[in-house]
Amino acid sequence: MASGFTLVSAIAQAQSPVAMVLDVSGDVTLAVQGKPVKVEPFSRLLDGDRVKLGRDAKISLVYPRSGRQENWTGVGAVLTGDSESTTATGSPSVEVKQLPTYVAKQMARTPVSDTSGKAGMVRMRAIASPENLDKLEKQVAQMRAEAVPNDRAPEVYWLAGLNEMGMTDRLKEELERLQKAYPGDGSINALVKAYARSLNNEAH
Repeated sequence: MASGFTLVSAIAQAQSPVAMVLDVSGDVTLAVQGKPVKVEPFSRLLDGDRVKLGRDAKISLVYPRSGRQENWTGVGAVLTGDSESTTATGSPSVEVKQLPTYVAKQMARTPVSDTSGKAGMVRMRAIASPENLDKLEKQVAQMRAEAVPNDRAPEVYWLAGLNEMGMTDRLKEELERLQKAYPGDGSINALVKAYARSLNNEAH
């Protein structure tokens, strides 16, 4: 039995994440080895993960492969798939927004503040040219104009783009700006924590 459990664990660890948590509020848990674990912003989910939503719970996911952004609310359970989620139990409602896949993939390069997302953390650097920065700024401006209140997708994409281009000073400035603009925001605090650890690791 022990060898079988080890094999299953090894297979699970070899899986690549299919979705990233953009935002979460209320009682949202993930079953890990039969035990409920609180879902945190910017954690990664695997294909077949079962996410349980309690009363007044909300969770926002992005699928890099399909560019699908999902905002789930209501009591029930959601099952992650390769490129989208489905309702497992209950009757949670979902609002879907289609993002360009390159935007979703860029967002998924957001660092994680723990070891849960190492499988998806392949560091790639783009050239910090004026053209690339201009393209990034225009896309962010469009996303902000189309975003609903409390949608952090534009900021996630913006920070990931700056990080990819190695614009550390600008990244730090934007993190400070967001902290001041959204004090007490759980997703923003998680972003700051994730990037602080990532930048600290790069400095050593």
